[in-house]
Amino acid sequence: MNDLLRGEIYLTAEIITGLLIAEVILRLKIPDAIMKHFAPKNIPPVTALAVAVSAGSSKAGAAVISSSLSRGEISEASALWSVLMLPLPSYLRRWPSTFALSLGMAGKAGGIFAVSLLARSILRFMIALHFLRRENRNKTFQTHNADSFPKARNYFTLHSLTKTLPIAWIFFALAYILVPFADGIMREIFADGDTFLPLAGWAVSAASIGHVNAALSIAGGAIHSGELSVSQGVFSLILGSGLGTVTRILRQNAGYYYGLFDGRTATRMLMMNFATIIPLIVINLIFAGLALSL
Repeated sequence: MNDLLRGEIYLTAEIITGLLIAEVILRLKIPDAIMKHFAPKNIPPVTALAVAVSAGSSKAGAAVISSSLSRGEISEASALWSVLMLPLPSYLRRWPSTFALSLGMAGKAGGIFAVSLLARSILRFMIALHFLRRENRNKTFQTHNADSFPKARNYFTLHSLTKTLPIAWIFFALAYILVPFADGIMREIFADGDTFLPLAGWAVSAASIGHVNAALSIAGGAIHSGELSVSQGVFSLILGSGLGTVTRILRQNAGYYYGLFDGRTATRMLMMNFATIIPLIVINLIFAGLALSL
């Protein structure tokens, strides 16, 4: 209970801090002053800034998008595609250490697994970028109207937060309570599997649902002992990671989506998150499965 309360407090602090930072950024017209010379064509300057900010924190980047959306500076569709672009910068910053760890723990299979995750993240970023450009085709982005800031700011902080924060608390609590049960059930189901993968492969997949480091260590040991081939190890890691996507998205994103955006927009963001990542996971599995069958 104490951990749940601590998590709720951190979530609230992150949301409010992110919104305050976004407020300052937008009031100072930083997107227009800096990003208008660097943002690609048909990309709102605020999106380019949010992507840059998300290298440090994707939640801070989402707060920038949320504040801009609340002012009517970007459309809801632009906000949806922009938010889907935010995970990549922070992942790129972490990826070298992820790759080194994967390679060290599971050898070639771990390295291939890490590269496949990077490719999947880049592909989703490119998909979101494509649709964002299409949404803003032939649009000219105007300089912020400073006269509208006080009204927009007061409405957002005093009115919207009273609606969004309680929803964020509920979703965080649900994820905190239910996700461990879902992870446990999925691990039990796949750990008992005995089909086209050896038992060790299903153990890797089951572990990957909960914690990738545990899966990498199991995969490394199974490959070195001859229980798994490299291709089986890669497939098992990708399968477990894909199966754990649902719980990870709910655990990592639902809380701050509903804390930063209204309920309808936050729900659409979650659905778009699933709709863009699941096909890429399936494609990833197909290629891994083809390698498995060779």
